[in-house]
Amino acid sequence: MNDMENKKDLLTIGELAQMAGVTIRTLQYYDEKNLLKPVITEGGRRKYTSDDVLRLEQILFLKSLGFSLDEIDKKILKYNDKADLEEVFGQQRKVLIGKMEHLNNMVDMLDAAIAETKNSQEINMNCIIAIIESMKRGNSYGFLVRYFNNEQLKSFAIRLFGMSYGLNAKKAFDKLKELYEKGVDPEGKEGQYLAKLWWDMVNDFTYGDIDLLKAMIDAGRDIQNWPEEVKDIKKPIESFLAKALNSYFYNNSLDKSIKNLWLLNRLPLQNL
Repeated sequence: MNDMENKKDLLTIGELAQMAGVTIRTLQYYDEKNLLKPVITEGGRRKYTSDDVLRLEQILFLKSLGFSLDEIDKKILKYNDKADLEEVFGQQRKVLIGKMEHLNNMVDMLDAAIAETKNSQEINMNCIIAIIESMKRGNSYGFLVRYFNNEQLKSFAIRLFGMSYGLNAKKAFDKLKELYEKGVDPEGKEGQYLAKLWWDMVNDFTYGDIDLLKAMIDAGRDIQNWPEEVKDIKKPIESFLAKALNSYFYNNSLDKSIKNLWLLNRLPLQNL
């Protein structure tokens, strides 16, 4: 044991646990897993050397990076090739980035919940949950549910589960911004295709509920009061989507009551 490394330098399990800020049970578990084996003194006591202290530091550091004990034991501490170690670290980096993105999304959802509580005179959990569920599906326009009454909120929340409305809405908004930035004619082929896509999406969501449709139109008409985080979509809606939808309604055979509802409450137009 190299003179047991100098007996005064040997640490008991309690001393090492206190030094490293871990529990005695943790060190016992590492011993059971053959990750950190103490030396056995002549008196049969288990002691830890300075090398063990360094190894424990390595283990704890790698654990803080998210590696499992199995990965630490088999892929890192016993690595045979520099390239293999580089690959292991690279893979773990991707995992951590994914976790960071997830945490950032969670923070955004909490920010949305905080903003909703500030903007509302009364706390409405259905509204908060609907906004967060929309965000979880990649749709940052969940704030529109503020324009729904309680029954409409319940309907919205139920329909969000098991359907791709949030994803479709995001795609529609992204396509709208793309066509607007390209300077496409709202009344042309691409503009009318987007108008149909948009209207089909609205119909899929409302299921012909006139009150819900009116709430969505009212939300659109109140665009000037939309939150700052969606300011990039205001101009495309006012200058492109409104005109595209108006043309679509005038040139297609649609349910008369719905058509009249739209024409009486249509979105405000700009730069026409």
